[in-house]
Amino acid sequence: CLLSTWPYLSAFRTYLTELYRLATCTTNFMKAPIERYILNICAEVPAPPPGSFEVQLSILDSTIRFWAPPADQPVAYVSLPYGILFECLDIGNVLFAWYSLACERKVLLVSGQLSLLTVCAEILCSMLFPMRWSHLYIPVLPRFLSPMLDAPMPYLCGISRENFPHAVGDISDETVVVDLDRNIITMGQHTPDLPSLPHRRKMKLEAALKNHSGEVFWQARGLTTAQVEEARASGDEN
Repeated sequence: CLLSTWPYLSAFRTYLTELYRLATCTTNFMKAPIERYILNICAEVPAPPPGSFEVQLSILDSTIRFWAPPADQPVAYVSLPYGILFECLDIGNVLFAWYSLACERKVLLVSGQLSLLTVCAEILCSMLFPMRWSHLYIPVLPRFLSPMLDAPMPYLCGISRENFPHAVGDISDETVVVDLDRNIITMGQHTPDLPSLPHRRKMKLEAALKNHSGEVFWQARGLTTAQVEEARASGDEN
Protein backbone atom coordinates (compact mmCIF):
# COMPACT_ATOMS: atom_id res chain seq x y z
CA CYS A 1 0.00 0.00 0.00
CA LEU A 2 1.32 3.42 -0.96
CA LEU A 3 0.16 6.54 0.86
CA SER A 4 0.74 9.83 -0.90
CA THR A 5 -0.58 13.36 -1.21
CA TRP A 6 -0.14 13.02 -5.00
CA PRO A 7 -3.09 11.56 -6.93
CA TYR A 8 -0.99 9.32 -9.20
CA LEU A 9 -3.32 6.39 -8.60
CA SER A 10 -2.73 4.65 -11.92
CA ALA A 11 1.05 4.98 -11.73
CA PHE A 12 1.14 3.74 -8.15
CA ARG A 13 -1.09 0.78 -9.00
CA THR A 14 1.16 -0.16 -11.93
CA TYR A 15 4.29 0.10 -9.78
CA LEU A 16 2.87 -2.09 -7.01
CA THR A 17 1.64 -4.64 -9.56
CA GLU A 18 5.07 -4.86 -11.19
CA LEU A 19 6.78 -4.99 -7.79
CA TYR A 20 4.56 -7.93 -6.82
CA ARG A 21 5.43 -9.70 -10.08
CA LEU A 22 9.10 -9.03 -9.44
CA ALA A 23 8.97 -10.34 -5.89
CA THR A 24 7.08 -13.53 -6.81
CA CYS A 25 8.85 -14.25 -10.08
CA THR A 26 10.41 -17.72 -10.21
CA THR A 27 13.48 -16.42 -12.04
CA ASN A 28 15.97 -14.16 -10.32
CA PHE A 29 15.05 -10.78 -11.82
CA MET A 30 15.21 -8.95 -8.48
CA LYS A 31 18.66 -7.37 -8.25
CA ALA A 32 18.17 -5.82 -4.79
CA PRO A 33 16.07 -6.44 -1.66
CA ILE A 34 12.41 -5.43 -2.01
CA GLU A 35 12.97 -2.72 0.61
CA ARG A 36 15.35 -1.03 -1.83
CA TYR A 37 12.62 -0.72 -4.47
CA ILE A 38 10.22 0.72 -1.88
CA LEU A 39 12.83 3.25 -0.73
CA ASN A 40 13.43 4.23 -4.33
CA ILE A 41 9.83 5.27 -5.09
CA CYS A 42 9.15 6.73 -1.65
CA ALA A 43 12.33 8.74 -1.08
CA GLU A 44 14.31 9.03 -4.30
CA VAL A 45 11.84 9.52 -7.17
CA PRO A 46 11.03 13.26 -7.23
CA ALA A 47 7.60 14.67 -7.95
CA PRO A 48 7.72 16.38 -11.35
CA PRO A 49 7.37 20.18 -11.40
CA PRO A 50 4.40 21.64 -13.27
CA GLY A 51 5.04 22.05 -16.97
CA SER A 52 6.63 19.98 -19.70
CA PHE A 53 8.95 17.89 -17.52
CA GLU A 54 8.21 14.29 -16.62
CA VAL A 55 9.75 11.60 -14.44
CA GLN A 56 10.01 8.05 -15.72
CA LEU A 57 10.55 4.99 -13.57
CA SER A 58 11.31 1.57 -15.06
CA ILE A 59 10.51 -1.72 -13.37
CA LEU A 60 10.47 -5.08 -15.15
CA ASP A 61 9.09 -4.40 -18.64
CA SER A 62 7.05 -1.33 -17.64
CA THR A 63 7.96 2.34 -17.81
CA ILE A 64 5.90 4.34 -15.35
CA ARG A 65 5.38 7.98 -16.23
CA PHE A 66 4.84 10.79 -13.74
CA TRP A 67 3.91 14.09 -15.35
CA ALA A 68 2.42 17.27 -13.89
CA PRO A 69 0.55 19.59 -16.27
CA PRO A 70 0.85 23.38 -16.11
CA ALA A 71 -0.28 24.96 -12.86
CA ASP A 72 -3.61 26.07 -14.34
CA GLN A 73 -4.65 22.44 -14.92
CA PRO A 74 -5.36 19.81 -12.25
CA VAL A 75 -2.68 17.15 -11.84
CA ALA A 76 -5.43 14.55 -11.76
CA TYR A 77 -6.15 15.35 -15.41
CA VAL A 78 -3.26 13.10 -16.43
CA SER A 79 -3.09 10.65 -13.55
CA LEU A 80 -6.58 9.32 -12.90
CA PRO A 81 -8.34 6.52 -14.82
CA TYR A 82 -11.45 8.51 -15.75
CA GLY A 83 -12.87 5.61 -17.69
CA ILE A 84 -13.61 3.76 -14.45
CA LEU A 85 -16.22 6.32 -13.37
CA PHE A 86 -17.92 6.14 -16.78
CA GLU A 87 -17.88 2.33 -16.62
CA CYS A 88 -19.78 2.50 -13.31
CA LEU A 89 -22.26 5.28 -14.11
CA ASP A 90 -23.99 6.41 -17.28
CA ILE A 91 -23.63 9.98 -18.52
CA GLY A 92 -26.77 11.23 -16.75
CA ASN A 93 -25.72 9.87 -13.37
CA VAL A 94 -22.14 11.11 -13.74
CA LEU A 95 -23.51 14.61 -14.39
CA PHE A 96 -25.94 14.38 -11.47
CA ALA A 97 -23.22 13.27 -9.02
CA TRP A 98 -20.88 16.01 -10.25
CA TYR A 99 -23.58 18.69 -10.07
CA SER A 100 -24.55 17.60 -6.57
CA LEU A 101 -20.97 18.19 -5.45
CA ALA A 102 -20.79 21.49 -7.34
CA CYS A 103 -23.87 22.58 -5.36
CA GLU A 104 -22.19 21.43 -2.11
CA ARG A 105 -24.58 18.64 -1.23
CA LYS A 106 -24.05 15.49 0.80
CA VAL A 107 -22.92 12.64 -1.47
CA LEU A 108 -22.30 9.05 -0.45
CA LEU A 109 -20.67 6.56 -2.81
CA VAL A 110 -21.45 2.86 -2.31
CA SER A 111 -19.61 -0.09 -3.83
CA GLY A 112 -18.64 -3.66 -3.10
CA GLN A 113 -15.12 -2.85 -4.31
CA LEU A 114 -13.11 -0.63 -1.98
CA SER A 115 -10.74 0.29 -4.80
CA LEU A 116 -13.62 1.90 -6.74
CA LEU A 117 -14.55 4.22 -3.89
CA THR A 118 -11.26 6.12 -3.74
CA VAL A 119 -10.77 6.26 -7.51
CA CYS A 120 -14.30 7.52 -8.23
CA ALA A 121 -14.18 10.00 -5.36
CA GLU A 122 -10.90 11.45 -6.64
CA ILE A 123 -12.27 11.66 -10.19
CA LEU A 124 -15.41 13.48 -9.05
CA CYS A 125 -13.31 15.93 -7.02
CA SER A 126 -11.03 16.60 -9.98
CA MET A 127 -14.07 17.29 -12.18
CA LEU A 128 -14.84 20.30 -9.97
CA PHE A 129 -11.71 22.09 -11.23
CA PRO A 130 -11.02 25.02 -11.03
CA MET A 131 -13.06 24.76 -7.83
CA ARG A 132 -11.91 22.45 -5.03
CA TRP A 133 -13.90 20.29 -2.65
CA SER A 134 -13.24 21.84 0.76
CA HIS A 135 -15.77 19.99 2.91
CA LEU A 136 -15.71 16.63 4.68
CA TYR A 137 -13.98 14.06 2.48
CA ILE A 138 -13.57 10.39 3.46
CA PRO A 139 -13.34 8.16 0.37
CA VAL A 140 -13.49 4.94 2.43
CA LEU A 141 -15.52 5.46 5.59
CA PRO A 142 -14.88 2.87 8.31
CA ARG A 143 -17.88 1.35 10.03
CA PHE A 144 -17.24 3.02 13.38
CA LEU A 145 -17.41 6.47 11.74
CA SER A 146 -20.81 5.94 10.09
CA PRO A 147 -22.51 8.44 12.49
CA MET A 148 -20.63 11.14 10.54
CA LEU A 149 -23.06 10.54 7.66
CA ASP A 150 -25.59 12.61 9.61
CA ALA A 151 -23.19 15.56 9.81
CA PRO A 152 -24.83 18.98 9.29
CA MET A 153 -22.42 19.93 6.50
CA PRO A 154 -21.72 18.87 2.91
CA TYR A 155 -19.61 15.76 2.51
CA LEU A 156 -18.25 13.32 -0.03
CA CYS A 157 -17.84 9.90 1.53
CA GLY A 158 -17.59 6.35 0.33
CA ILE A 159 -18.71 3.20 2.10
CA SER A 160 -18.39 -0.48 1.31
CA ARG A 161 -21.51 -2.47 0.51
CA GLU A 162 -20.70 -4.70 3.47
CA ASN A 163 -20.88 -1.77 5.89
CA PHE A 164 -23.73 0.05 4.16
CA PRO A 165 -26.60 -1.84 5.95
CA HIS A 166 -25.07 -0.90 9.31
CA ALA A 167 -24.89 2.78 8.31
CA VAL A 168 -28.40 3.21 6.89
CA GLY A 169 -29.75 4.54 10.19
CA ASP A 170 -27.01 7.20 10.29
CA ILE A 171 -27.41 8.54 6.75
CA SER A 172 -28.86 12.03 6.60
CA ASP A 173 -32.24 12.52 4.91
CA GLU A 174 -30.51 15.06 2.66
CA THR A 175 -27.90 12.64 1.28
CA VAL A 176 -27.49 11.70 -2.38
CA VAL A 177 -26.53 8.01 -2.42
CA VAL A 178 -24.64 6.91 -5.54
CA ASP A 179 -24.49 3.14 -6.09
CA LEU A 180 -21.44 2.57 -8.27
CA ASP A 181 -22.16 -1.11 -8.77
CA ARG A 182 -25.75 -0.72 -9.96
CA ASN A 183 -25.73 2.71 -11.63
CA ILE A 184 -28.47 3.94 -9.29
CA ILE A 185 -28.76 7.30 -7.52
CA THR A 186 -31.12 7.56 -4.54
CA MET A 187 -32.23 10.84 -3.01
CA GLY A 188 -32.96 11.32 0.66
CA GLN A 189 -36.47 12.35 1.68
CA HIS A 190 -35.42 15.91 2.43
CA THR A 191 -32.74 16.36 -0.21
CA PRO A 192 -33.11 19.92 -1.60
CA ASP A 193 -33.79 20.11 -5.31
CA LEU A 194 -30.81 21.07 -7.41
CA PRO A 195 -31.09 24.35 -9.31
CA SER A 196 -31.63 23.88 -13.02
CA LEU A 197 -28.60 24.00 -15.27
CA PRO A 198 -28.81 26.43 -18.22
CA HIS A 199 -30.42 24.28 -20.91
CA ARG A 200 -28.03 25.06 -23.75
CA ARG A 201 -24.92 24.53 -21.65
CA LYS A 202 -26.31 21.29 -20.25
CA MET A 203 -27.02 19.96 -23.73
CA LYS A 204 -23.58 21.00 -24.93
CA LEU A 205 -21.93 19.27 -21.95
CA GLU A 206 -23.96 16.09 -22.43
CA ALA A 207 -23.13 16.02 -26.13
CA ALA A 208 -19.40 16.41 -25.43
CA LEU A 209 -19.44 13.61 -22.84
CA LYS A 210 -21.39 11.29 -25.13
CA ASN A 211 -18.99 12.02 -27.96
CA HIS A 212 -15.91 11.15 -25.91
CA SER A 213 -17.16 8.52 -23.47
CA GLY A 214 -20.78 7.78 -24.23
CA GLU A 215 -20.22 4.11 -25.09
CA VAL A 216 -17.85 3.30 -22.20
CA PHE A 217 -20.74 2.42 -19.86
CA TRP A 218 -22.24 0.00 -22.38
CA GLN A 219 -18.95 -1.53 -23.45
CA ALA A 220 -18.18 -2.34 -19.83
CA ARG A 221 -21.36 -4.44 -19.88
CA GLY A 222 -20.38 -6.31 -23.03
CA LEU A 223 -22.84 -4.55 -25.33
CA THR A 224 -22.00 -3.67 -28.91
CA THR A 225 -22.86 -0.35 -30.53
CA ALA A 226 -25.63 -2.06 -32.52
CA GLN A 227 -27.18 -3.47 -29.34
CA VAL A 228 -27.04 -0.06 -27.65
CA GLU A 229 -28.73 1.62 -30.62
CA GLU A 230 -31.41 -1.08 -30.64
CA ALA A 231 -32.06 -0.55 -26.93
CA ARG A 232 -32.28 3.22 -27.42
CA ALA A 233 -34.67 2.82 -30.34
CA SER A 234 -36.95 0.66 -28.20
CA GLY A 235 -36.78 3.17 -25.35
CA ASP A 236 -35.16 0.66 -22.96
CA GLU A 237 -31.71 1.70 -21.75
CA ASN A 238 -31.79 -0.10 -18.40
